[in-house]
Amino acid sequence: MFYIGFVSGARVDASGRRYAIGDATLGEHSQRFEANLDHWSTADYERQWREAVLRLATGPESSALVTSYEGGGDGRHIVLPMWREGSAVYVQPPLVLDADVEDSSGIYDKIGERGTMSAAAAIAEWQLPLGQLLAFAIDE
Repeated sequence: MFYIGFVSGARVDASGRRYAIGDATLGEHSQRFEANLDHWSTADYERQWREAVLRLATGPESSALVTSYEGGGDGRHIVLPMWREGSAVYVQPPLVLDADVEDSSGIYDKIGERGTMSAAAAIAEWQLPLGQLLAFAIDE
């Protein structure tokens, strides 16, 4: 099963940072995350998730689900990189990127290529059918 969405409304921490708690379900695995709401709304994240999934179906073999966007400058973005091989999609654990891109389209160029890590540095990944991701994107 594939799902990504919010499980809380907007919250404010002690320093005044706005965020919401989200959850990504990747097969049998569930990954909680804090989405920064200082630059994007929950609707912005939801739109990006649909666009990222649809990107995989329209040709590019890589995409990313942004789970925290901190705008340009000195911040950082957190993404779940995705790669498509045929009808299978591989999703990797969160990756932290420097915030030197102003929008999510620049993030796609920063995630690199799947399989470029050495076997010793291999990380976990989850395999899901592309159809499950598309069903999510269409149902939203």
